[in-house]
Amino acid sequence: MPSERLSVFPAFHKVSRRPVLVVGSGLEATAKVRLLLETEAEIRLVSEHPDNELTALAAAHAIDRRSRPFEESDVDGAVLVFAASGNRDEDAAVVAAARAKNIPVNAVDSPDLCDFYTPAIVNRAPVAVAITSTGAGPVLAQKLRARIEALLPVELGALARLGNSFRAAAERVLPKGQPRRRFWSAFFEGRVADAALSGQTNEARRLASRLLTQADGEAHGFVWLVGAGPGAADLLTLRAQRVLQEADVIVHDALVPEAVITMGRRDAHRIRLGSRPGGESVSVLIREASAGRRVVYLHPGDAHALDAGELAALRTAAILFDVVPGVAAPEPLSASDSKAA
Repeated sequence: MPSERLSVFPAFHKVSRRPVLVVGSGLEATAKVRLLLETEAEIRLVSEHPDNELTALAAAHAIDRRSRPFEESDVDGAVLVFAASGNRDEDAAVVAAARAKNIPVNAVDSPDLCDFYTPAIVNRAPVAVAITSTGAGPVLAQKLRARIEALLPVELGALARLGNSFRAAAERVLPKGQPRRRFWSAFFEGRVADAALSGQTNEARRLASRLLTQADGEAHGFVWLVGAGPGAADLLTLRAQRVLQEADVIVHDALVPEAVITMGRRDAHRIRLGSRPGGESVSVLIREASAGRRVVYLHPGDAHALDAGELAALRTAAILFDVVPGVAAPEPLSASDSKAA
């Protein structure tokens, strides 16, 4: 059975004002140079016989180009190396030189020679989304990139930069943990984000300042009772996915699959109940919400997680809550239904 674990660890290399070497003369090298031009890397190009497009690109951006064959010393000082000659033997020589000096290297169209893969990138600087198929399906990665490009507003980078300008103030005013997380959640999803994404920078800054002064107050807990559906992660509703990302605590029945639970924030505290939690669940929910935490209670199917008496207990404890329905499990087909189908 194929492994569901990644063979790579996704990471982003710091390349600002650092040398990145590209070796090659044709389309492959041009594509890598164009990609690197979206970064602040110091591009170095070794290209003995560059085609017209690559020559024009290097001249237009004042790229450091060495018009000669590759030499092992060319990798000195580089933080990344791209072997893009289009010739496997030539690329293998570049790979060997880079590895001899412990520099990560990518050989275009030769996954077995690569220390890292070049992802399809959605650029909303300083925000970036990188998609890789780890060499299994580059065209699939490009199709996913196109879909994500359509989903993310062009102004997303402006919103991220505005958030960065408030980071020091938020760390000074708000204690670490839930208050700070809640501020940023409201910042990136509410009126501040709406204003920034519509180009109203000054209004977004005014709203963010007001939000910061309001955020330093008493935290109020909240409970979402979330139906996990039949158990398949891809049947979880969009609303359920959203509240899982907002929860500080995830309380779940033993019957809820791990694939559903892991859709919550990685730093959320998880509390597992027995398969028949009974009154245990409501006491846990009241305890966590009374401490000012946002709590998701995951339960199988679509039915309410708690009975009327337990819901009344939440109300008595003055705990605000909401029910997030799940997808109902289908009824099993009878013999007659099967024949009709």
